[in-house]
Amino acid sequence: MRRTDLDYYQAVTLVAPARFALDAIFTKNRIHRLSMINRMRDYLRLASSPSLLPLHADLNRNLYESTAEYDGYDYGEGYFYQSMAELGVSGLRDTDARVDAMMLRERLKGLKVLEIGCNAGFLANIVASVARSITCLDTNPYLVDIARIAARHLQRANLTALPVAFEDFTSVESFDAVLSFANHSTYDGNTRQSVEEYLRRCRSFLQPGGLFLFESHAPAYEGDDITEVCRLIEKHFHLEHRSVLNYGTYLDRGRTFIVGRA
Repeated sequence: MRRTDLDYYQAVTLVAPARFALDAIFTKNRIHRLSMINRMRDYLRLASSPSLLPLHADLNRNLYESTAEYDGYDYGEGYFYQSMAELGVSGLRDTDARVDAMMLRERLKGLKVLEIGCNAGFLANIVASVARSITCLDTNPYLVDIARIAARHLQRANLTALPVAFEDFTSVESFDAVLSFANHSTYDGNTRQSVEEYLRRCRSFLQPGGLFLFESHAPAYEGDDITEVCRLIEKHFHLEHRSVLNYGTYLDRGRTFIVGRA
């Protein structure tokens, strides 16, 4: 994302979607192309929803600062990795469909939840609409700020977003549910623990009988390792459900979903 792109969010202009369309046409990166198309479509919708322009200005300012200042992989490739229809934001992954496919509203209603690796916190904000509370973590402080901005806009006072690695997170209280969505290992190599150490730590934050929800990486990234990961999950949790998810974008489809109990 260019610094000059932020100027487009001060007032709606037809120059912006044309600029984003050109970016999509000339990039050789498939994921970046999808991100630019998402940015263009969202911007065009702002013309009919001008009240969202200040929100998008704040969100994109943090996105720019993340690109410029945070030394880590940009999962959104220039725009948002997660979507959230309520905010008028498209993403490489369909958060609303993700929530529905995993039945998160039903499973997490009234619970105290911990989400590991929340990215921009859009999924956490949806969960906050039904949960008693949700604490979400990410190592990228700019994405954590985006989660907080979204929570203020949506009046999710029960959401706490923290800029901390899971390995460094501490809590004197336990949780009713832990969400481990594509975070047992990381593409950017930020994880400092083995998968088994990670799962053991997930269980340590759960109350007896607490809910453990797991989503794998995309099949192209996870590969055959998912067999061993599932074996380790079964070692540390009682499995209630296992399925392969097929919904949303090509980055959503084919991931393994597991429901376990401590």
